[in-house]
Amino acid sequence: MKKGTVALQTDVRTDEDWEEVLERPGLVVVDVYSEWSGPCAAMVSTLRKVKMEQGGEILSFAIARNDDISALERFRGKSEPVWMFIQNGKMVNSMFGAHCPNMQRLLVEEIRRVQQGEPSRWAIPVTQRGPEEEVRWQAKEAIRKAQEDAQLALEEAEKRTKYEAFLAQMTFELCEETAVLLYPWIFLDEEGNQKDKNACPAYTELVNELLKEYYDVAESVSFQLDEETIEKMFVESDVEITEELVEGLTSGKCLIMRLKGKPPHPSWPVPYPNECPEEIGKENCPVRAINDVENYLLEILNNGPQPPPSWSEDQTPPPKPEGGPYVSRHFYLHEPDPEVEEDVEKIYPAVWAPPQARSKVHVFKTIFSGYMDKSHPYFEPVPPLPLCAFKFDASKLQAVSDAFIAHQLAIECFGVFEFDRPPLARRIASTPQNFEAKARHKTGGEVFVVIIRRVNEEAFLAFAGIEPYFVTEDTEEAEKMIEQYFPEGVVDATLEEPVVDGEEEESFEEEEEDVEEGEDEEEQENEGEAFFDDDF
Repeated sequence: MKKGTVALQTDVRTDEDWEEVLERPGLVVVDVYSEWSGPCAAMVSTLRKVKMEQGGEILSFAIARNDDISALERFRGKSEPVWMFIQNGKMVNSMFGAHCPNMQRLLVEEIRRVQQGEPSRWAIPVTQRGPEEEVRWQAKEAIRKAQEDAQLALEEAEKRTKYEAFLAQMTFELCEETAVLLYPWIFLDEEGNQKDKNACPAYTELVNELLKEYYDVAESVSFQLDEETIEKMFVESDVEITEELVEGLTSGKCLIMRLKGKPPHPSWPVPYPNECPEEIGKENCPVRAINDVENYLLEILNNGPQPPPSWSEDQTPPPKPEGGPYVSRHFYLHEPDPEVEEDVEKIYPAVWAPPQARSKVHVFKTIFSGYMDKSHPYFEPVPPLPLCAFKFDASKLQAVSDAFIAHQLAIECFGVFEFDRPPLARRIASTPQNFEAKARHKTGGEVFVVIIRRVNEEAFLAFAGIEPYFVTEDTEEAEKMIEQYFPEGVVDATLEEPVVDGEEEESFEEEEEDVEEGEDEEEQENEGEAFFDDDF
């Protein structure tokens, strides 16, 4: 072993050195440290004192650099001193920190125990965590897990927000479109061979009779589905993906049609064009109410035709088809094969349509991806840049003005206030130039409040380098300052024009003339009174 500069402690740096420490007789107290922090020098005098007074030959010390000792790997990177009490190759006690009284107490207790041949309270391999270390690790692990869960929750919330923004945009843009899927069995004959679609009653009735007055078929796709595609297509549909469903949709090619809805008949309870509250604005109001084009199609399929848009109110509604609505007349009954034990009776419908707009978006994304990319491209909104806020006193006017001009594109809000006490303090100006032109007599107590978007570091450093008396890089705090200092509807205050020196002199002369005129009138009145007194 290498001898350290302090003879009291043996320097341990390798796995071989460490094995020798474990084989030592008596009680060995090891200071476990990382190279970047070094061993605990503050405890050396306590160790020496206890060894000289009580420890004798049964007590020895070592300093072990954990960087290259595999058994001590768990302590790497930590700055807090770690003390291991080793006896017979096992750890029998431990201590964390550099508290000399605690160390002295533990040393005395362990020395007395060893001298009296008493067993330790616990003895474990040095690679395991001791009781105190386990408590510490559990606490840190709980914190780590909580932080990890919080981060995952934040990421999940961000994903959900992006997803909801995408759905909101797509349901808005696709408010007049929907889709319908025709099952493969429709296009198969009794032997399972493909038939011409025009020879399939379920198809011809749907396209040529049922949908003709209400929807335009914008696109038709013959598609061989698989389970993965079905799962993508049925997101948000509330349909359970079962083996029976997958079997029914993959027995051949499905026909999936993209439909463009026509204006419904006025008797349809949902207004068309859609009516939105004024606060939403026309640009954010969909032409057709969200989910209406889906509900209209499902009503036709499940309950029969509606009055066509071209029909007047005095015309007779279209007759209900014999045998009931479309879905109740067109279905396929699979009869079980008696020779196949697991084969059971199955009923497959003729069609499936998205139950609402959110489901429709996933159908369009999965089946009509080319159309979506071309006609409804979606660009994820870019999150706003973080905000920073600064406050400057009036002495920084010139420097603030220069930074304002140089980084005007980064300015979110700017205001000059009478003093720093919103909302009592009025906003005098909204630019440094406006303040200089407007405030002819400055008090020196004015405050400049600047809110910027952190478009780059240069803009931030330009204002931070002016020595503001307040600065924050917290976006939420900056947003609160915008509410406090720049509430909606508040405009710059109109300052009273100060009276200049020349105007003051003119005003004083006018006042003197008024006084003299008043004195003359009073003298005349007195003379008149004296005249009347003489007569009487």
